[in-house]
Order: sequence, then C-alpha cells, then structure tokens
Amino acid sequence: MSIRLRSDGLSFSAYNPSEGQSFFYRDMTFDRNAPYVTSLKEVFFMNECLTWTYKRTYLLCVSSQYTLAPEEMYQEKRRSQLLSFNFSSPEKRCMINTLKEEKTRLLFGLNEEVYEFCARSTTNPLFTHHMTSPLIMLKKQIREGSANRMYVIVHNKMADIIRFDGADLLIANSFDFEQPEDLLYYVLYTWKQTGMDQLNDALLLSGEMNLCTRLANSLQTYIRHIGRIEIPAKAYLLGGEILHAPIDLILLLVCE
Repeated sequence: MSIRLRSDGLSFSAYNPSEGQSFFYRDMTFDRNAPYVTSLKEVFFMNECLTWTYKRTYLLCVSSQYTLAPEEMYQEKRRSQLLSFNFSSPEKRCMINTLKEEKTRLLFGLNEEVYEFCARSTTNPLFTHHMTSPLIMLKKQIREGSANRMYVIVHNKMADIIRFDGADLLIANSFDFEQPEDLLYYVLYTWKQTGMDQLNDALLLSGEMNLCTRLANSLQTYIRHIGRIEIPAKAYLLGGEILHAPIDLILLLVCE
C-alpha cells in the first residue's frame, strides 16, 4: 500500500506482488476550507483498506520543504537545525531518507499532527519523500558517456528539477509556481546557471500532460533535445492503472 500525501489532497494505491496486473490507483482532492488533518481522517474513515495490514505501507510526502545534507556534515542530533537553516517556518517533525549512492541524507518536514495520525493508523509505515525515489532511480538510467541530463517533474503548481553532471548529482530543487510562464523561466534559468549545452545536453520531462506539452513546445526554441522520462519496463507488469500514477510513485515501486 502506498499513500501519497500532497498539499491539496492525497492518492492511494496498492498491489499484490504475487498477482500480475493487480495495481490500482485512486486520487482525491481535499476541501481547502477544511483543516488538512480533518480531511485526511475522513478519507481513512471512508476507505477501510487504508488501515489494513500490508507487507509494506509507504507514506509518500510531496513537499518542497526538504534539503540535502552530505554525510560528512550530517549529525543526527542537529537534523532539525539543518532543515530550519533553509526554511524560516519548517514543520516540527523532521524526517530523513538516506541516498546511499550520493552519500547524502534527504531531510524533509512533515506536519506533526499528520505524522501522528498516519503513524497510529497504519502498520509500520515507511515515510519517504517524493524526491527520494527519482534521485535513486534516475541516476541508474544514466549510461556512462551519455549527455548531461536535466529532469523536470511537473506537479500541480509545483515542479522538481534534477540535474546530473554525468553520473554526479549537481542539483535537486522543488519550487512552487502559479503560471506556466513561471515554470518556463525557472527551467531556463537553471539550465543556464548549471552550464547545460542547448545543442548537446538533454531535458527530460514527466508529470501533468498538458503542462509538459506546453512547456516542451515553448522550450524547443532554446533546447534541441527534449523528451519524456522513461518508465522502467517492469512497472508495466503491475497493471494498466500504473500509467495514471505520478512518476515518483512509479519509481518508488520499481525501487522497492
């Protein structure tokens, strides 16, 4: 079972590893006039399956409030300080994922009340940030000697930019945006600031289809190689509904 928490709602999905094509995906949007945790509790009340016991339950947190800390500067007792250094109003609960290949810790904030409810309502949940699986799996797609790549994952009013210099992670950042033009600006600005070559390097997109198509059409004037982030072939074995799931969830299941 995977429960994906985002600012305007959640989605949940599950599958049976011993049964092919068993994956299902459900998405719902919350009433913004109601407290988030109230809407969260209502969803759990209406969907009893969320509290069943599974072999593994993932709580996937979608948020731009995260930071990367290299192992040599990371200290467990100071992890909240590392998060608050980058955010003026961090969430009280500081969570951590480990990126072994990068020798880096990903720290992210989670609302305390949301954490406590999810922790007591699910069995042995594993909390993970939405950027963790893309950072792990996208690096594995990079072949030795291939062109530098920048990945852009578009959510609703938020986007992730991941930039690899060869096989080395150079930047991982998420930002909120209101207009598609803002997204175009951030992508081109990051492309320029990180020294990408508009003729030889590649930009790969994933996420909300209309926004990605609009972004790609606008960027063709400036960048020669634009494509889509490839979904690992083994993901299709889970079932047709996997195509409705966001890329971070798909990569999480493949990473598993």
